Amino acid sequence: MSLEALGTAAAFDIGGTFTDIVVSLADGRLKTYKILSIQQVLGKTVADCMAQATGGGRLDALIHGTTVGTNAILEGKGARAALLTTRGFRDLLEMRRFSIAGSRDFNWERSPALIPRRCRAEVPERMAADGSVVVHLDREAVQEALRKLKEQKIESLAVCFINSYVNPAHEIAVREIAAEVLPGMPISLSHEVLPAYREYERTSTTSVNAYLQPVAAAYFDSLEAELGRFGTPILVMQSNGGVTTSLGARAKPVATVESGPAAGVLAASVLAREAGIPRAVALDMGGTTVKASLIENGRAAEKNELEVGGYANSSARWFRGKGYCVALPSFDIVEAGAGGGSIAWVDKNGTLRVGPESAGASPGPVCYGRGGEYPTITDANVVLGFLNPKAIAGGKVRIDSDAARRSLESGLCAQLGIPLLDAAFAVYQIANAAMMRTVRAVTTERGRDPKDYALIAFGGAGPVHAASLAEMLGISRVYFPMYPGLFSALGLLLADARHDFVQSMLCKLESLDLAALGKTQGALVMRAGEQLGPSAVQSDRTTLHWSADLRYSRQTHEMRVAIPDCPPDQVISSLSQRFHEQHEQHFGYRAEDPIMLINISLKLITSSKGMRFSTLGESLRESMPFHEPVQSKRIVYFGHKGGLHTATVIQRAQLASQSLCGPLIIEEPDTTMVVPPGWEARLDALGSVVLERTT
Repeated sequence: MSLEALGTAAAFDIGGTFTDIVVSLADGRLKTYKILSIQQVLGKTVADCMAQATGGGRLDALIHGTTVGTNAILEGKGARAALLTTRGFRDLLEMRRFSIAGSRDFNWERSPALIPRRCRAEVPERMAADGSVVVHLDREAVQEALRKLKEQKIESLAVCFINSYVNPAHEIAVREIAAEVLPGMPISLSHEVLPAYREYERTSTTSVNAYLQPVAAAYFDSLEAELGRFGTPILVMQSNGGVTTSLGARAKPVATVESGPAAGVLAASVLAREAGIPRAVALDMGGTTVKASLIENGRAAEKNELEVGGYANSSARWFRGKGYCVALPSFDIVEAGAGGGSIAWVDKNGTLRVGPESAGASPGPVCYGRGGEYPTITDANVVLGFLNPKAIAGGKVRIDSDAARRSLESGLCAQLGIPLLDAAFAVYQIANAAMMRTVRAVTTERGRDPKDYALIAFGGAGPVHAASLAEMLGISRVYFPMYPGLFSALGLLLADARHDFVQSMLCKLESLDLAALGKTQGALVMRAGEQLGPSAVQSDRTTLHWSADLRYSRQTHEMRVAIPDCPPDQVISSLSQRFHEQHEQHFGYRAEDPIMLINISLKLITSSKGMRFSTLGESLRESMPFHEPVQSKRIVYFGHKGGLHTATVIQRAQLASQSLCGPLIIEEPDTTMVVPPGWEARLDALGSVVLERTT
């Protein structure tokens, strides 16, 4: 049994608490590892696991999901970057969009600009909106500005001139000058990072790229030094669900800020396509955060812009301005600080809260016995009986259930005045409430009813909470895919290569010149060929997907709409109809205002020969034991309403020949699945555990 000619491939996803590793061997077998993300020894530990899986042999592919970019921004540990811009635009990073995310919060403060004012310089130059030169570039002023920035001991440079997306000649000239004044300095030119309309968005995205470039270079240098013995370059997951080379990630690290979460969403969308699930919500709950994404017709929802940092969350869709704008395509992922390691605490008003602070991998939850002092969601789940009281992660992480009980008794019960089990279940419910907000942010706030959707739950902690969360939302079907605790790493093995290109084209849609549209599309294909090589664009495994960014004339932000494959004389009317329909679904209305075309975008996808879930499901059935596995029992508490139950502890394979009703605990090396009373569990053809409501 082989996994569709993948060869020997390894994927590893580094999370805040655990690092997940999946190695696909040439004979079709998968070897999996779940290790604590202890930074001091992480690279060596990952390499040792891969060497153990392959017997020290070479790999055909090595794919990585990383949070290095996000962490650098959140922790303020990026490079000392500088910005060179057009005279009069030095303070654009401070002014942003003039929006105030916390207009009702008198203590609200905007996050400081990633590039401080002393590291921002402006020079005389100006392009008109049509690309003609209004003010020629003052080369001597550029040299003087770069020399002054050099005195600030900068480590990278961002260059963003007004209207350079139409005519980049001045930015290209700055690169030539910088090669003399700042030799070897990494430079981000805005027309290469984001050649699109809107000055703040382009400046911010280019500045974030410059802020991350030296960090990404050092990170991948270190990683490749540890993993170089496997004889293959590292491929990196991007925020859009496609992979790029480590060289591409070094040049454009801003495209990887949502790298880790994107892999799980990609895997969920592939599962939805194979299983024929028309509408689903992907729920990824790990050790630090919980994330939700919308999947319709086998495709994950995407967005053209995200905010990083500044506690940007689900509300950022409506109240933006505190984080840092990254105007690049990415999966539409909503996140909250409620993971297995999130700390439960009582505030000064006597209210129980969970997160956003996490115990992480070190020291981790109290029950891990690594020095954790404060109770977490994981500790509460141990007390409730949901998790194995002796060990998790395939026995690699020992569990001290007595320590978990003591942490809740001293940290919560004493302050709240409630019994131990009630305190633990309160933590569980508050975590579910945080997850419910993330799911509603991608369904209700997008004009969808969550009752019409299935829930695909994964991550180390997701399957513990998913069924109870589904009850709260009125969802009647839940899927636990194979390897749910390693699902993001598995998603890396499913990824295609993807590259996005965009070019602004400003006009009323009804006045669109189809010849000009064809010229713009041709220019984007040419740009793709120059960057990737003609063979990559012309390959029979490569598909081109065209979209238009549209908005009503009096709006300020646009919506991406796929350009239909239809006769040229029907393009404008078809685009208009699609835009009206999407706008009405998202916002509840359509207008009679003229529709404006802002950008034309190209998504270029080169298909990989990745594995299929049907193959994994078949492999599971072939590997099932002929004898009945030993079952055990565990006392589990489902709150005042559910009460105490004796749950049967089983393995996934035991559902192959029969459906079983809850309460059940399904244990696997990478996660635990909880099936409450009132739910029935079965195994489908893809190896997924499917839960359905019976009451």
